[in-house]
Amino acid sequence: MFFRNYSYSTDSKIDTKGTICNNPLDKEKNIIVYNNVDEFKKDILEENKVRSGIYMFTNKETKDIYIGQSKNLYNRFKNYLNPSYLRREKNSRIGRAILKYGYSSFSLTILEYCDKEILTAREQFYFDSLNPTYNILRTAGAYVDVFTHSDETKIKIRSSLKGIFVGEKAPWFGRKRSEETKALMSLKKSKSNNPLFGKDHSEETKELMRQKALGRKHSEETKLLMSTKRGIITEVYEKSEIGFKLIGSFTSARQAAKFLGISASTINKYLKSGEILKNKYKFKSQFVQESK
Repeated sequence: MFFRNYSYSTDSKIDTKGTICNNPLDKEKNIIVYNNVDEFKKDILEENKVRSGIYMFTNKETKDIYIGQSKNLYNRFKNYLNPSYLRREKNSRIGRAILKYGYSSFSLTILEYCDKEILTAREQFYFDSLNPTYNILRTAGAYVDVFTHSDETKIKIRSSLKGIFVGEKAPWFGRKRSEETKALMSLKKSKSNNPLFGKDHSEETKELMRQKALGRKHSEETKLLMSTKRGIITEVYEKSEIGFKLIGSFTSARQAAKFLGISASTINKYLKSGEILKNKYKFKSQFVQESK
């Protein structure tokens, strides 16, 4: 960037091993340039303790730039100078660029030190003036030290990332979790680790769950499985010369009703009363222990 070519400021009182230059965008301020991030790592951290301000990374090969703000420059630069941190921040363009080109291919410029209250306004000033290419969002304050975003910013981020990590680009595409991993995941969600452990649903939540369940339709296969899991058997007996003979054992009253061509409510009615249907059929229900 053109900043690196400006002369020293003789009246500056800033003690730094970086190059002190005039700020062409704001004549009342100076800039500090660390021409080689790899070479000046220790100085970058040491000289920016307990400082807030606006900074800029410059790719010396491509001339692309990134502008950011921080209430604590030391902590922010400590993260940037940690390759493991950059690898975790996969959505960061500047992070990916640093890993690709290396720290020695970047310079770091302190555009200005300023009070925390005006960080966002000053960052926007440099956004508008320098048009940084590595910044995904051009709205100042989108990324702050505590990494909390406004709802509007979250929507913008989701929009910018929509469709990127899907299909073959998804992190888990084509992978299968081992049984050990599945067991660990299950353990983390069990008992006290479960966010709902020891809690009861409110009546409002229960009603919402009931309403949702009312609109759900189960397949016949699912219904059969549910009846089997409940362990309720409906037996149908038919009257004969020697008494009542078992002619069918069903996993639900519905299945028994379908067999006889009548309604399930009729089956349930005669199950409760114990009476004989049409002087011909008798019904019994029993619980069976589910096999394991």
